[in-house]
Amino acid sequence: MGLFAGASLAWRSPGDAGCLGVARGQEEPPIRPPSDAETVSGVVERTVYHDPNSRYTVLRLRVPDELALLTAVGRTDGIEDGADVTLIGTYGVHAEHGRQFQFERIQCQVPTTLAGITRRLTRYPGVREVMAERIVARFGHDTLEVLDKYPRRLLEVEGIGPRTFRRVVEYHRSRVGPLADLENRLVELGLSPRLGDAILRRYGEQALAMLESQPYVLAREVRGIGFLTADRIARALGVDMRSPQRCQAGVLFALERAANEGHCALPVEPLREAAVGVLGVERELVNAAIEQLRTESALVVDDQSIAPAPLCYAQEMYRSERSVARSLALLAAAEQPRWEVGELPEGLSEGQARAVRAIAEHGVVVLTGGPGTGKSTVMAHVIALAKANETERFLAAPTGRAAKRLDQATGEEAKTVHRLLEIQGNSGQFGRHANNPLPDGLVVVDESSMLDVSLAEALFSALGPRHRLMLVGDAEQLPSVGPGNVLRDIIEANEGRDTAIEVVRLDKIFRQAEGSSIVRNAHLVLRGEKLAPDGGSAGEFYVVPTRDADKAHELVLRMVSHRIPEAYGFDPFHEVQVLCPMHKGVAGTEAFNRALQARYTGDNESLTLPGIGSVPPRVFRLGDRVMQTRNDYDRNVFNGDIGIVSRIDNEASRLIVDVDDVPVEYGAKELGALQLAYAISIHKSQGSEFPAVVIPILSEHQVMLRRNLLYTAMTRARRLCVLVGDPRAIDRAIWKGDAAARFTGLRDRLTRALVDAVGDTMVSVAPPNGP
Repeated sequence: MGLFAGASLAWRSPGDAGCLGVARGQEEPPIRPPSDAETVSGVVERTVYHDPNSRYTVLRLRVPDELALLTAVGRTDGIEDGADVTLIGTYGVHAEHGRQFQFERIQCQVPTTLAGITRRLTRYPGVREVMAERIVARFGHDTLEVLDKYPRRLLEVEGIGPRTFRRVVEYHRSRVGPLADLENRLVELGLSPRLGDAILRRYGEQALAMLESQPYVLAREVRGIGFLTADRIARALGVDMRSPQRCQAGVLFALERAANEGHCALPVEPLREAAVGVLGVERELVNAAIEQLRTESALVVDDQSIAPAPLCYAQEMYRSERSVARSLALLAAAEQPRWEVGELPEGLSEGQARAVRAIAEHGVVVLTGGPGTGKSTVMAHVIALAKANETERFLAAPTGRAAKRLDQATGEEAKTVHRLLEIQGNSGQFGRHANNPLPDGLVVVDESSMLDVSLAEALFSALGPRHRLMLVGDAEQLPSVGPGNVLRDIIEANEGRDTAIEVVRLDKIFRQAEGSSIVRNAHLVLRGEKLAPDGGSAGEFYVVPTRDADKAHELVLRMVSHRIPEAYGFDPFHEVQVLCPMHKGVAGTEAFNRALQARYTGDNESLTLPGIGSVPPRVFRLGDRVMQTRNDYDRNVFNGDIGIVSRIDNEASRLIVDVDDVPVEYGAKELGALQLAYAISIHKSQGSEFPAVVIPILSEHQVMLRRNLLYTAMTRARRLCVLVGDPRAIDRAIWKGDAAARFTGLRDRLTRALVDAVGDTMVSVAPPNGP
């Protein structure tokens, strides 16, 4: 058979999400407990689910005088198992999960159970779980009283020497009193008591005073507290919403939001408008806030840029962009010993040969080109050249899946950039930096279009004058998820110019790729031309037209489950991937994941995470295809890793996922990083390849449709690419060009830095397509 033959919300309590906040980016009214609120006290038996982003949490409580555990749902920053808590909220009956308590406030009490005391002790320096259990075994329910009144008795516990004793006692004395006061005040203000630790670490004895007198400063200086949280504190404290303190924090928050959209900075006028929208105050107050922030150097206005208007940066972003430019310029200007290249194979194109020779002479080379142009071949020759010249090689990519592909393509070990820089667990700190650079050698970074300005800063600052750097990537793909447009800015600052950074653009499609209709159509998209899909039943690239979203949904399901496996022999579960422009809608990832899960694993054992308010329940089933959505270096799983659910433990709210045949455990607090992966967003697919991809493109996606989005999706396919949807929407994506330009100053900054670094000694570079 040919490929194309026959082609409720159960309840909602008053003040849903309540004093513990709402989804990020939304505002929340001052706390007013509803008149019908009830109070429940108990011990947290276990955390069923916790999402650190939405703060949505499901707890199981052991409540006095109740035989069964009580399910409590609400939003909080996380509660330890074993904690004694008091909840304020309302009872309700969920259609699927039965009786629940939806809490609006939560207060942690001093632990009274042995389990709670043990968990509290594990927060003390030098006290791991085994030691905490020994202490509690020795003193039982009197443990905290012993710490308060008779601390020297700790020395009775095996394994506690003078150093551990001193650390525990100092921690207890310095924190327990102030921390209790701080946590109680946070609860009064409707916030999680867990924030108290971070505030106390930053301000010590002044923590409570800072919380009450300068809540917006916390947004700048305390990790985990942003503007929205600080604004909730300020409103609860009765701070004037037009105060200079609030207006300045709102301006910085507007820049933070812009960074989340990919911008490193904003021109003055868009910044004003964004801040007015955030704050709801007059422009004059925002203008005054901008000037004050500029005076304090918290905000930098860069008027040296050749942009039409000066760019406004948050200080940290300004430093990052300057650091990227300077590090790259110094690396490019460093004199490199010339490598002996010898005679290159005849099969290389002129561009490929020039790229290999360039790395033999230069400190920085950028290699860019579309699919089928031979970037992997160049990397293989460059690595061989480094070996021949007895130079150490370091291969990296921004994501785990991209690093695995690089490893497979070159036969050399490749790491994520974070791993290369020796990330210190999930702390965000790197072991390699300017004061402890990587060993001398060649550094090759593939999929460089995914480098944001922060990661680029960390990487480039860990390189020195005896490093050679080759950045490889397709500048026509989607830019990084984080702020900046690093690869494109570097290319635009250097391509076709006499600079110390050589840019080689590969544009010849090789014979083995010339016959690929996927490659051919990808290049048509780049040129803004209409697609030329295959005819017949054994091609590589097809367009299945329909303007109806429901019909498109059914067509995609039929393609994935039946038509493609029958016509091509692909395993529908492991080798066919749905890529969507958006998450929502009939043709979004969420709808396809629900439908495909029902087809593949619908009868299997499941773990259900209850919904709350507008958040629907989440269900994972045995055998599900799932994706890790953020890097977790403590557990060795990375953003984009795909695995299979191999075991479910409902009693402990736990999953085991096999990722590359390695079992990884997901407890309640890790499940927020896991999502179904039968369908994933095009943005999430960056750095990955799949044997076959199916891409729905409809008018409902129009807000996202851009040339680089469609191009990125199509180039994820190795052997088969099928577009399903509205031909008008597909044409609109091709003609629309890239998304609105990101506001960055790196291109101009790098141009100036190269002049400063090398002056008149800059190396002359042949034009991009020259010999």
